[in-house]
Parts: sequence; C-alpha cells; structure tokens
Amino acid sequence: MQALEFLSEQIVALLARVIVPLALTAIALVASLRLIGIVSRTAEQRIRSIYAEDYDRRTRLLTLHRTAVNTARAVVFTIAVLVVLAAIGLDLGPVLAAAGIAGLALSLGAQTLIKDFLGGIIILLEDQYRVGDVISVGGVSGTVEKITLRRTDIRDAEGRLHIVSNGDIRTLSNETRGWSRAMVELNLDFDADVEKAVAVLKDAMARAANDPDIAQDLLEQPEIFGWNSFTDWSVIVRLWAKVEPGAQWKVARVLRRYALQALKDAGIPIANRARLTA
Repeated sequence: MQALEFLSEQIVALLARVIVPLALTAIALVASLRLIGIVSRTAEQRIRSIYAEDYDRRTRLLTLHRTAVNTARAVVFTIAVLVVLAAIGLDLGPVLAAAGIAGLALSLGAQTLIKDFLGGIIILLEDQYRVGDVISVGGVSGTVEKITLRRTDIRDAEGRLHIVSNGDIRTLSNETRGWSRAMVELNLDFDADVEKAVAVLKDAMARAANDPDIAQDLLEQPEIFGWNSFTDWSVIVRLWAKVEPGAQWKVARVLRRYALQALKDAGIPIANRARLTA
C-alpha cells in the first residue's frame, strides 16, 4: 500500500514538475505562433490597403514586416527551448554561462556570420533594396524573393534561386528604384540614310507613346539618337525612354516593335552581320 502511495506521489510530482509545464509550453508555443501569424497577415493586409497607391513605401514596409516576423518566430522558439530545459530540471545558470562563453568563442571564429548579420541590418536600415526589386549583385541578376538578416534570395530569369550572403554584398545595381530606362539599339547599314531613319523613328515613337500597353509607364517621351556609335559593320541608332521602375523591359519590347515596323515600311534596311561577312 505504501508502495502504491509512493508511486502515485511520484507520478503527481512528475506531472506537476515536468509534464504540465511541457504541455503548457507547447500550448503557449502554438498559440504564440498562431498569434504571430494572425498579426502578420493583418498587418500585411493593412499595409497593402493603406499604401496601395504608394509602391515605394509599401514595398519597404513589407520587407521590414517580413524580417520582423521571422525574428519574432526565432525569439519565441528560443524562449520555448529555455522553458523546456528549466522544466526538465536543467539549471539554466551554467547553461547560459556556457552559452555565453561558447558564443564568444564562436564569435571569434564566425566573423563571416557576424558580417552577414551586420550587412543585413545595414541593407534594411538604408533601404538598399526590397522584396520584389530586380537587382544585380556579385554576377547574379534577378528578382529579390526574400531578405533575412543573414541572406538575400534572388530568382533569376531562368528560374534559378541564388542565395547571396548579405556580408558579401559590396556593390549592387537596383534596376527598379525611383525610375528606369527602356533602351533599344538598332544596327543600320552604312549605306542607310540615317537622317531619314531618325525622322521615321521619331514618328514611330510618337505613335508608340500613345500605345495603351505602355502609355501609363512612360515618364518622358522616347528619345532617338542617330549616329550614336558604330561598329565595323553597322551604324548604331539608339532609342530610350524614362519609365516607371520595373517597366523598362515591357516598354523596350513595344518600342522595338514600332521601330522595326517603321523602318521596314520606309524601306530602311537593318544591318545583318552574317550577310555582310558571308
């Protein structure tokens, strides 16, 4: 009888000391993650609705928001681990002291990791780029899909995902900040009447500017530069237009279509290097 009472007391003590705290911790962890998810979705919807017309501020706030959510989740998991360790009877004093010493040792040998985190903080504070921007960095070009304090995920035009450490980013090009420039270069034969070509292209660009597909993207009227440069087989005529950020590729396609059709209608030939060298 005494053995049963002792066993029941031990079970009750175990429940009170370990099982119940672990269960409460699990419940609190799930609830906290659910709360973070709800707050995250609500905040993102608010940002998108309030700044629906302000692309610049909306993208910056969304980038900061996602980084904050990831950090909050990491903090919640860390607290949960500490509570679990305390619940199973592990003295957290020596653990935290050992973690501090280990952290110091690791920091001395993990300067790259620290550099990545500092780089991420600087990128966010200076607003160098955001999720959705098209950037070129370290020989990689593509759309920014994710930014954390340690790394930046970039998806290129072929669908490949490139992961770049923030500490390695020294010089980058942001192709979708403020405004962009759509540029088209045409190669004309040396025998072509360049002045006539420029006049034809000016008329074509005036029509292109009224094209409903790109009219809203143009910040200035397209410009034409005749005799912009030349190669050993052609004269290069350049067209360009100042456009909304990120619209340069679409606008360039439309300008190129109008330009080539206008030159064809005017009987002005496009230089063909393969034909010339045959």
